[in-house]
Parts: sequence; C-alpha cells; structure tokens
Amino acid sequence: MINRDVLLEIRIENIPARFITSAETQLEAGARELLAGANLPFESLKAYGTYKRLVLHITGVPAKTEEKTVKAMGPLAKFWKDAEGNFTPQSAGFAKGHGVTPDKLTIETAPKGEVLVAHKKIPGRPSVKALAEIFPGLIGSLQFPKTMVWEETRARFARPIRSLAALYGDKIIPFVFAGIRTGRLTVGLSAKGSRPVNILSAEKYFRILENANVLVKDEERALTLAKEIEQVGRRTKLEVEADAELVKENLYLVEYPVCVVGAFDQEFLKLPRELVNLVMKKQLKFFTVCDHKQKLQPYFVGVRDGVSKGQKNVEEGFRNVLEARFRDAIFFYQRDLAGSMEEMLNALKTVTFQEKLGSMYDRAERVEKLAGWLAAAVPGLDMEAVKNASRLVYADLSSNVVREFTELQGVMGYYYAKNAGISETAAKAIGEFYWPMSAKSPIPSTKESSVVSISGKLDTLAADFALGLIPSGSEDPHALRRQALGLARIILENDLELPLKEAFARALELLPEKAGGFDREKTVVALLDFTWARAEVLFGEAGFRFDEVRAVKEFFIKNADLLDCRRRINDLHTVRKNPDFEALAMAFKRAKNILKQAKHAGAEGPDEALFEKDEERALYADIKVLSGKVKICLAGRDYAKSLVETVAVKGNLDGFFNTVMVMVEDSRIKENRLRLIGSLVGLFEDVADLSQLQQ
Repeated sequence: MINRDVLLEIRIENIPARFITSAETQLEAGARELLAGANLPFESLKAYGTYKRLVLHITGVPAKTEEKTVKAMGPLAKFWKDAEGNFTPQSAGFAKGHGVTPDKLTIETAPKGEVLVAHKKIPGRPSVKALAEIFPGLIGSLQFPKTMVWEETRARFARPIRSLAALYGDKIIPFVFAGIRTGRLTVGLSAKGSRPVNILSAEKYFRILENANVLVKDEERALTLAKEIEQVGRRTKLEVEADAELVKENLYLVEYPVCVVGAFDQEFLKLPRELVNLVMKKQLKFFTVCDHKQKLQPYFVGVRDGVSKGQKNVEEGFRNVLEARFRDAIFFYQRDLAGSMEEMLNALKTVTFQEKLGSMYDRAERVEKLAGWLAAAVPGLDMEAVKNASRLVYADLSSNVVREFTELQGVMGYYYAKNAGISETAAKAIGEFYWPMSAKSPIPSTKESSVVSISGKLDTLAADFALGLIPSGSEDPHALRRQALGLARIILENDLELPLKEAFARALELLPEKAGGFDREKTVVALLDFTWARAEVLFGEAGFRFDEVRAVKEFFIKNADLLDCRRRINDLHTVRKNPDFEALAMAFKRAKNILKQAKHAGAEGPDEALFEKDEERALYADIKVLSGKVKICLAGRDYAKSLVETVAVKGNLDGFFNTVMVMVEDSRIKENRLRLIGSLVGLFEDVADLSQLQQ
C-alpha cells in the first residue's frame, strides 16, 4: 500500500508574530513524540506558521500503524504452577489480564527476582484513527505567552480557532477540537477576501494555497521577501537596511510578502537617526533606506500582504501613518531641545527609583560621586568629561521623547548633551552609559565612557544586593546578570585596571541610610562572587577550560583584579601543554589533600635539622631555590615563567612521595614534613590553585 502525506492546518485569528516560531517548534516536537508512542512511522515532519495559520506536514505515513509487542511484568515465577503442575490462580489471572494463556508466559530476571512475563501483540490499526486521537492532544498541548477562551468547551489557544483541516492523503481525519469539526476547507489570502479553498489532498496542499496567494512555508516567504527587497534596491539604486530581526518579524505578519516603496518629507531626517529607526522599524515594521555612504534617505519600504489593485493607495496609507508618527516625534524632540538638561535632571527629584534608595536624582548623584572616585584610579582621563557625563546620565529619562520611546534612554541624552554644548567625549559617555545592551553588543568606546558606564552598573548591583534583591533561578527583574556581565566585559575588553573590590565597597557606602542593615564585607564578597560567575562565562568563550578558570577564582575574590586573573588563566593554559605539568599538578593535589586531612594550616617553614632522609633535603633545596625565582616572576606578573620554574621540582617531589612517609608517629617529624609540604604548596598557590585542575 502506498504511503501518503498527512496535513494538519489550524486556521486562527491574527496571531502575534512572536508566538509563531515557538508554536512551530512545539508542533514538531510534540508530533514526533506522539507518533512514536502510536507506533506510526513517517519519512519527514515539518511545521510552518503564518499570522493566520499553523501547519504540520508529515510525509511518508503508512496506512496502518506498525504491529508491536508489549511486555508486562507479573508475579514471581514461583507462582506460575503449583506442586501438581497446574497453573496457579495468580499466573492464570495475570495471563488473562493481558490477553494470553498461562502457557505463553515466560520467565525473566527483574530487580525483585525471577518473574512471569506476558508478551502481548498489539496489531496495527488504521493511521486515520490513530491520528484522530493524536491531533486533539497535540493542539491542546501548545503553550503561548498569552491564551484566550472563546467557546463553550473553554479550550485555550493564542487566538480563537476558525477552522481545522486534517487529511491523510485525500481522507479527512475526523476529530473535534474547541467545538470545531475537521474538514478539508481553508481560505486564501485575506487581502483577496479570504475565499474558501478546497484541499484535495495533503500532497497538494502547498500548491493549492500558493495558487490562492498564500506561501505557507516560512523559507518560501523569506526567499520571496529577499527578492522583493533586492528588486527595490536595484530599482531605486539605494540600499534597503534589511536587518535580520525585522525581516523575520515581517515574515510572520504576511502570507505573501510584497514590498511597497514610498517617500516622506525630508524634514523628518532632522530627527536623530536612532529615533527615525525606532519609528520606522519598531513601531511600523518598515525598512529604512540609505545611500551607499550609509546616509539615511527620505524613503521607506513597507511590506503588504499580497499583490492586488490599489498599490498606490497602500503606499499613501503607509506614508500617512509614518508621517503622523514622525510629526509626534519631531514635536517631542523640539520641545526637549527648547529646555535644558539641568531642568530634565531636576525633574528626576520627583521620580522615585526605589523606596529605600531615594529618587532618580539621588541615584544620579551617587553615580556622579562613584565615577569621580573611579576616574582618579585611571590615568589619562578627561576628568571634566567624566564629571559632566556622570551627572547627566539619567537626565533624558524625564524628556518627552524618552517618555514616549523608552528604548532611546541614553541615546537621546547624547543629542541633548550635544545641543547643550557639552563636549563630544562627555556626550558620548552619556550615549553609551547603558552599553553593552546585550551579551554580544558593543561596549563603551572610550575610557571615559567605560568609567561612567561601570559606575552605573556598580550602583545598581550594590543597591540590589544591599536590599537582598539577588537573582535566583530564572528570576532577575533588574537584569543584574546582564549588568555584571557588562561590567566584566568592559574591564576585560578595554583593559581597565580598576580597584573593583574597593569600588563595590564605595558603592555600598554611598547608599542612603534607609538601605542599611546589611553586612558590608559579606555583601562585597557576594558581589565579587556574582561578577566572577559572569566572568567565567567570558573566559570559557575565550577558549579556556573550566578548571583553569576555577583555579584562579580565589585570587579574584581576594584581589578583584580581572585583568590579573586573565593573565594567570592564560599562562596556566599555556604551561599546561608541558608534558610534565599534569603529573606535577596531580602531585600538588596530593600534597594539598595531605595538609587538609592533617588540618595543617601553619605557615612556618621546616627545620632542616629534623630531616631524616636525603629526599627531604633534596626537595627543600629545590623549594628554597624555587622560592626566589617565583618571587621575581610574580613581581613581574610572569605567571607562565613561574609555572615553568615549578616544573623543575617534579623529580625530587616524586622522590619524596615515593620514599618518605609523612604521617609518622613521631609528632615532631610529622609536623616538620607537613611544614615542608606546606612551603611547596604555598609557592604553587601564589600562582594558581592547581588542585582545581582535572585530568
């Protein structure tokens, strides 16, 4: 019998674009699991989505499910037959319950011993029946950020379901979900009146819908949109800024993408480019257009759903909506430029940041003080720029534009600062204050910008930790993980030597008295530990092994110097390639374990007069020579050379462990040998904790 395709189409009211890709993933994963459970094989399976329908298409499905054998464990084997050789009531009842006779039972070994086993064959059944049972559960299992209830059965879905098409080849798969019975009808493009379309078979579905001006497959819509954008560029001899995120969003706003090109008044290009982009891309989903020098041009590219008459009317409608938004934006912007940044800053006195942390104005004052304190530790800074920028970083929050377009905080501050005659360095620091905005986005471009940005992150982290608002699990309402990651990235990527431990302490000192009640030292350690967890991610992405990173963690908690830790990790990573180093690290781990088990924490060196064996003397001689060399290396932060020097001790260290018993009965000799080991461990630990390394 020929295998056929299977189709499930869920036609819905307009669904938000952000819901669709997740629903596709869920459809595919859920279908694979349910088909496997039903013993129904297939060749391929793929889900598709538009704003009006979710589709599951399965190829190569046989007419019947496969026969399978189910194995059931029963009572202990001793209950199979009685002393006379007759089947016991236990075995007879077990066999009957599974549709077999007692003589067909077998014996297998299980955790509780030998047990009776029944093998029951379940014959195949029509695939249509199996799918009729599978699909309602699959549809009901889909999860969305928000759901609706619209009919008597109170089924929940992202938007009301309007029809269900379910076919095995040309046969309808009959079931009911949310009060809707399946059939073979769907509709074509809504822009052409959503005319009813009869689906002749699952195999012909995509061609039939394409003839009705609907491109169901995501990749086909993407290809069509890409060609449309390319044609616009060729026709206008300009460049359409088709960023991937906006392209993807438009794919799920239409079923047959067609580009509409229009012009707008040149006057609106007086707005900051970021504001133009926000209005066009974020609010209206339009593509911006620029020349070959990347200068914005007064054109837009919108995407409509399908080709039909009235293209000029669509263009005019798009332009009217766009210009209305631009007029609002230019009104807000001009009002802001007519005022001053000092007025904006003073307006923050009435804006509460947090009950125990005061107003946004108070927060700005803390950032200004912290930035001034940090700037003193970084040579060559424009101190005036740091002062001006840090004072005004939050000022634009009270501006008309940012109140309307919150995504532009910081960005608008840059333009207001330039309008106020503030230096480019200070204005740039205001504009880059919130950078990096994500794990991979740009970091502040100057040292002044970096110091100001770090000051804001320090204040946010310190304030939340002081109040006990520490992220747990997936909860992180103030994005503290992103703040700490940004802090670590700025320091590492801009090579900033900053007293981070003291900086956190200073940030805690600047908090108002209402935020008191926390242990300052413990909070600083918690902040450093939290920051290190983010730095570990960065070091891992740089190619370092996790155990190499862990080997220097204590140095960060103690000294809070990320750049120094990076040197240590890098040098450890390099020296680790030495064939003798891994064995030396294992010997170090053994030595440290001996000290730990003996609870030896003494810092004094051994007494040479108490040495009984030549191996003790040889090892101590190496340690004394090595100590001087390591001190010189550490002074120059040459950790690689320091580690290379320690490799020279391997021979005598092996000799010591092979011939010398440390934990002897004589307490004086034992203590002296522990001190000998301790002096060696101390040398290693000045570079890294090698006990963290794994083979």
